[in-house]
Amino acid sequence: MAGALEWVTPEVLGEAMWRKTAHDGQRAPDGDWRTWVFLGGRGAGKTRAGAEWAWETAARLGDGGRIALVGPTLHDARTVMVEGPSGVLNLPYRTGAAYEPSLRRVRFPGGAVGLLFSAGEPERLRGPQFHAAWGDEVCAWARGGEALAMLRLGLRLSGPVEASASLVGRGRRPFGTSRPDAAWASPRLVLTTTPRPGRLIRGVLAEAGCARTDAPTRANAGNLAPGFLAAMQDLYGGTRRAAQELEGQLLEAEGALFTNADLVRARILGGGYRPSGYLSPDMEAALANPVTGPWEIVVVAVDPPAGTLSGRPRDACGIVVVGRRQGRLRVLADRTARGLSPEAWAARARAAAEEFGAARLVVEANNGGAMAEAVLRASGWGGAIRRVHASLGKVARAEPVAALYEQGRVAHAAGLEALEAELLELGGEDAGAGSPDRADALVWAVTDLIPGRSPAGPSVRVL
Repeated sequence: MAGALEWVTPEVLGEAMWRKTAHDGQRAPDGDWRTWVFLGGRGAGKTRAGAEWAWETAARLGDGGRIALVGPTLHDARTVMVEGPSGVLNLPYRTGAAYEPSLRRVRFPGGAVGLLFSAGEPERLRGPQFHAAWGDEVCAWARGGEALAMLRLGLRLSGPVEASASLVGRGRRPFGTSRPDAAWASPRLVLTTTPRPGRLIRGVLAEAGCARTDAPTRANAGNLAPGFLAAMQDLYGGTRRAAQELEGQLLEAEGALFTNADLVRARILGGGYRPSGYLSPDMEAALANPVTGPWEIVVVAVDPPAGTLSGRPRDACGIVVVGRRQGRLRVLADRTARGLSPEAWAARARAAAEEFGAARLVVEANNGGAMAEAVLRASGWGGAIRRVHASLGKVARAEPVAALYEQGRVAHAAGLEALEAELLELGGEDAGAGSPDRADALVWAVTDLIPGRSPAGPSVRVL
């Protein structure tokens, strides 16, 4: 018994207590992710989550481990991420770490180091290399795109770095590892931030290797001053500021066609989702009237990437599945993928059509429509294919679809976060900065299924 108690070091106790008390948004996701984004309202416990993760990572890496700690400024990195109330030096039961100001680094007990950087000085990230990184308040990074790129280029260390001896103990495994000598298999990046509209965070969330957690301010109410939440609700309740700063919601860009409220309603209509707190009457109505099958018709829209038939495409191939029943629509799946050959994306589209029993594939014809149809046929698809041509701009094409969302006639299945991020950007001030492949495919699918619209028929062109 004495031996068992002797092994319970402060590090082990701190990790155990954290795993017991952390809320869902603060817990690192399971699975093989490369980037974890924690979006939360003010005071939701984002800094604490990042600092705890840095400690756990340092323990796994042990002597020689290198972790980048990146804040909006160097001052933020030190006063918030390191020395703040929830910084790495002030966590319960986490002892033995020391900050070395002259070297801009934190030395953890097992020998790993946390190196401080400012996102405003991305050039300083050119030389160093790391096993892992934590970036705080990424939506406030002044040179976010460049800083994130330089940071990721430095995340290139991996290999036989054993877990620290203090956690391994007498042959016991450290928390969160599968064996005592577990190595950090691949570099990982954690980004904690209060969301703000912007292409940077939306781009990260759309990446294939990205995992996401969310938490409103009230999830951490036990650690906030009494009356704080009530006072903030009195001041800002029901406003855009409350949705962003207190609920931690990623809102639409200025001027965007689709609003966050539209997409919240779509999730509610999809069933299985109910936002906490007050719901407006139309949201309550949506909750009581979900859009479910069986479907009268299902289509799969395919937006082939530019250059898909002349080489490796740069853009993703948009593949979105939508079903219709009694004049209402439900987005069933988003199978968009990047970097696929024509044969690979055609097989992916065919598989989606077969899985959901689609009546037809809807394919944008602007980028080699006949060739795209031939590739789909070669993949084994024997059903109908409808080619559509983009004679209007993306925003003009999307306006009728946005109107359906506003009317509460479109529902979303779970797992469409990347698609929703593109919709929130469509028509906004930075909408031209990239290709919204998922959103384009969605627009084609919904347009094809708009009630009262003939799937095929004569057209008129004015010369």
